[in-house]
Amino acid sequence: MIDLTKIFSNFVSQATLQNFNDEMIFFSKMSMIDWCGVAYAAREEPVSKIVTKLIEEEQTKGHSKLISNGQEVSSKSAAFVNGTIGHALDYDDTHFLFTGHPTASAFPTALALGEELGSSIDEIMLAYMCGVEISTRLGHILGYSHYNKGFHQTATSGAFGATLVASKLLKLNAQQIENALGIVSTRASGLKSQFGTMGKPFHAGIAASNGIEAAKLSKLGFVSCENGIECNQGFLKTHAWDETIPEAAINGLGTDFLFPEIKYKFHACCHGLHAFLEALDELKTKNNFNPDSIEKISIQTQPSWLQVCNIDSPKTGLEAKFSYRLTAAMSLHGVDTGRLDSYNEKICFDEKIVKTRDKVEVIPNDQMTNTEALIELKDGSEIYKNSHDLNNKIENELLQKKILTKSSSLLSDKLSNEIFNVLNSPEKYQAKDITNLLK
Repeated sequence: MIDLTKIFSNFVSQATLQNFNDEMIFFSKMSMIDWCGVAYAAREEPVSKIVTKLIEEEQTKGHSKLISNGQEVSSKSAAFVNGTIGHALDYDDTHFLFTGHPTASAFPTALALGEELGSSIDEIMLAYMCGVEISTRLGHILGYSHYNKGFHQTATSGAFGATLVASKLLKLNAQQIENALGIVSTRASGLKSQFGTMGKPFHAGIAASNGIEAAKLSKLGFVSCENGIECNQGFLKTHAWDETIPEAAINGLGTDFLFPEIKYKFHACCHGLHAFLEALDELKTKNNFNPDSIEKISIQTQPSWLQVCNIDSPKTGLEAKFSYRLTAAMSLHGVDTGRLDSYNEKICFDEKIVKTRDKVEVIPNDQMTNTEALIELKDGSEIYKNSHDLNNKIENELLQKKILTKSSSLLSDKLSNEIFNVLNSPEKYQAKDITNLLK
């Protein structure tokens, strides 16, 4: 068995900014500002208020701010709350090799611990890149056998990524990092049964919190299994791993990077819905559809998504974000699927929307990848078809423009520009300069 724990720990302990290329740095900045926008916009969500209240009652003291109210708490508590808030809208980045949301736990870990330690933007950038690159590789190793069994990589692989972020900021050596990964291997958890509830964003918060806890325990001398990822009763073998290690997950570490394959959401719903929504948007630009005259709508998608975002008749705004049928109807009726407030209880029971929803059939197609979808609309004698693959490359210049537009809509132009300026001037700013802007 490959010594994954040792390989990953050695890389992180020795990594410098020079180990990461411009592409990795570009996508890291895009993910950071994307997270800032979706986290800021989620501060008043019910789940955000609940986790904030929990930490307020514990009265933890520290130097890391909650973005919900500015209270200064321990870095572990801040990572938990801010991590949960950042995933509350399910509008953050997604990686289809990771099989989840790598930034959701890694960046709040970097911000919370970075603020406590007085870390520079360069330092949190380095730690973040170490965490998301390794967690992407580990998520790829865990693969769809892990995911389809019911585990959520945002919480499981994400906890290992958060641990590496924290380990790098705490300047742990290779052996200490191995030990930290062993500690978190017995803490990482998260089940897909929570999708559509507050339990899903909770996954990001506990992963971030577990990462800081594991790294700090290791620094204090806490002893744990040092090959906790791959040993006989370690994390892989007890969590539905199919016992294969893709070459891409271990090759080229430090020269080739998987994280830049990250995808961003421009619809405020589960990423499993985005391919068909993009295909539908393309059809709508060419045709003036009348939803009432459409007889049937068929959506073909990779079967794995049917266990994730195929709620047949959603009843809440949160459930609406996980429904092929409802989001298709929303889009056809001109509802902006990129707006946060489009997903609400009222729309789930709108008579016109529901009537169109009930014309939608979702068809599993195992010949498709998990980034593809095909939609077909029957309108009288006419049949309209279109497909889309989220892996289609968007040029970096256009991608940055789209992300900054999204960020501005969530943060305001002024705040978005200020955060982007901080990220682009790492020699001048610290982690606290980002949290000060978000609180």
